[in-house]
Amino acid sequence: MNRIQHVYLARRSGKKKHQLISELKPLTQSAVRFSFVAFALWAFTATNSNAGSLTAVTKDLTQSGVQVWLAKGEHKLNLDTKGVILNGYDPVAYFTQKKAVKGSSKYQTAYQGATYYFSTAADLAIFKKSPAKYVPQYGGFCANGIANRQVSAGDPTVFFVLKGKLYVCATPEAEKEFQSNAQANVKKADDNWGDSYEWFY
Repeated sequence: MNRIQHVYLARRSGKKKHQLISELKPLTQSAVRFSFVAFALWAFTATNSNAGSLTAVTKDLTQSGVQVWLAKGEHKLNLDTKGVILNGYDPVAYFTQKKAVKGSSKYQTAYQGATYYFSTAADLAIFKKSPAKYVPQYGGFCANGIANRQVSAGDPTVFFVLKGKLYVCATPEAEKEFQSNAQANVKKADDNWGDSYEWFY
């Protein structure tokens, strides 16, 4: 007797119907689980298929051992859950005050997929005139990590400005290592950032 006949008989007999439901229940649960996994994979693929998109990478990924493929031109940004870069520090202040100054959501703007906070309206105006000048290198990730083909979140209080560009590092030790041979490390990091690699979080 094939499955169609089973279903037909189940409609006529309450006992058979109960037996059929009991037999199909484990199959239904497996199918639901499979459907959920398939949908999750489809959603992940669809979300990440846009090569021009800039995706936020949170610190949760850093600790989870997730492997991420960064295709050429598909760089990530070190953003918080609200899409704010540099943990809300003012990018202009690194240049004008030579220190890390916390910004405010009162003064903010978006640029290339990230939201930037500023400590003053004046700094916001300066940034808007020439934003590319003030953005952190390597999406705000640790410069030393990128030089070594590793992605780690940069600490915006551990920074340096070199040849008019802002770099952040994960720790003072990472900054010291990077600056010990800054010219060679900048070249390595630039090459790594501009190429395609498997980056490990």
